Amino acid sequence: MNTAPLISVVIPTYNAPHYLLETLGTVLAQTFTDFEVVIINDGSTDDTLAALEPVAASDERIRIITQQNAGIGAARNRGINEARGKYVALLDHDDLWKPGKLAAQAAFMDAHPQCAACSVPWAWSTWPNEPTFRKSEICDETGIVQRPLHWLAHGRIFLISASIMFDRERARGLRYETRPRCIEDTPFQIGLFERGKFGIAGDEILMTYRVHAANYSKQAAFYYNGQRMLREFARGGKFDALSPQDRRDLNEFLAHLGRTTAAKQLMGGYRLKGLEMYLSELPHQLAQLRWKFLLTYPFLLVSPMKVVRRFLPGESV
Repeated sequence: MNTAPLISVVIPTYNAPHYLLETLGTVLAQTFTDFEVVIINDGSTDDTLAALEPVAASDERIRIITQQNAGIGAARNRGINEARGKYVALLDHDDLWKPGKLAAQAAFMDAHPQCAACSVPWAWSTWPNEPTFRKSEICDETGIVQRPLHWLAHGRIFLISASIMFDRERARGLRYETRPRCIEDTPFQIGLFERGKFGIAGDEILMTYRVHAANYSKQAAFYYNGQRMLREFARGGKFDALSPQDRRDLNEFLAHLGRTTAAKQLMGGYRLKGLEMYLSELPHQLAQLRWKFLLTYPFLLVSPMKVVRRFLPGESV
């Protein structure tokens, strides 16, 4: 492609050709066609590259860039650096888009120049017809999310990496965290909230997050490392560009994430990590008056797993 497309689709991948080809198929089936696909092959050691090459040869919009394995954060950053579009749409190699996803987001971003980014209604693959949030609950009449961190703190998961499209110029200099084994997307998302409004494009489910064993197996460690990282960033002033209200909402959100992280340690059988998280979260949970967590969690730490599962069916307290 000689001219820059309106949208750059960035897909990091590592050793998952069976998922990637299906995912890529949902991109090529988009009703909106003015896009490029930047696939970052993050040092795959299987037949990923061989599986991709015939598809790329048949569509000039696809670019494949291979690098040494550096992790998903670094791979996303490489893709963002290589992107040429006005807007960047992120997609993980195992998630799926509905055909109208890019069209809805491009139209929304063009109509709302105050927005740094937008998401779409999306669903877990285990409940494909149930959106993870109600747009009418979190958005004003124009589709703008008011107080996004507040809604995230209350469990309204309205964005995930594969649902986001952002304005590349507004996000200049913003990149993903590259530390290993952490929730690398959260600081990036907070950075988007700092740089402009955030909206929801479309009314129907336009993206599906594929749930499988690989998603769950790493969650306890990723959340533990990620929560410690986010607290470190907050202490160091990384999020000080947020408005006063957004900073209050950030404190609420980090407390919510701390409780979720502590719950995931218990559900994963990591009781010592759970105790460490509880102790580090004590002052923050006290500030948020989270008495249920403060009083219940010590009991769960010494309870049999069947009791833990009964108290934490949704991994939160």
